[in-house]
Amino acid sequence: MDKYMRIATGEFKGRILKMPKSKLVRPTREMVRKAIFDVLGDFIAGKEVLDLFSGSGALGFEALSCGAKCVTFVEKMFACQKVIRENMLMLKLEPRCRIIGRDAFSVLPELAKQNMSCKVIFADPPYAGELAKKCLLEISNCDIIRPPEMVIIEHCKDDELPDSCNILTRWQLKKYGDTFVSFYTPD
Repeated sequence: MDKYMRIATGEFKGRILKMPKSKLVRPTREMVRKAIFDVLGDFIAGKEVLDLFSGSGALGFEALSCGAKCVTFVEKMFACQKVIRENMLMLKLEPRCRIIGRDAFSVLPELAKQNMSCKVIFADPPYAGELAKKCLLEISNCDIIRPPEMVIIEHCKDDELPDSCNILTRWQLKKYGDTFVSFYTPD
């Protein structure tokens, strides 16, 4: 049986998203997504968004529901890419979505070379091996956003992120049980 999740905010609030069957995927809970977008408010409207370690794509679809101009989903697992594509078609969001089927760390430098423009980055790496810290460092060292307006990283409480990293400074840390969400902006 397939797993499902609802969009928590915006234009598509209440719409059901199909979820990957894989136990390797840890979708961001609805309560956490709603809290993230409550913090962001209207900030996301009209922005180009990059969703790293997309998994189910829930954060990217939430951003589109809140008025994001477009979302680039980066996810290496084929089963997740398939589900993101199915949800994109169901919501009729094809013109505003792009799926890159690659590892997030390998794709960041390539996107920078392509002069990809995005103002908001979501990153929800697996809760293992300090990947959130590595992700923050890669994003802060990469020219993908010049400068970024916002970087939002979901991480576990055991994966402590620094208050600043190169050009990025954490302006807010939200805690939801074992799930932490760090919001970074440029210095």
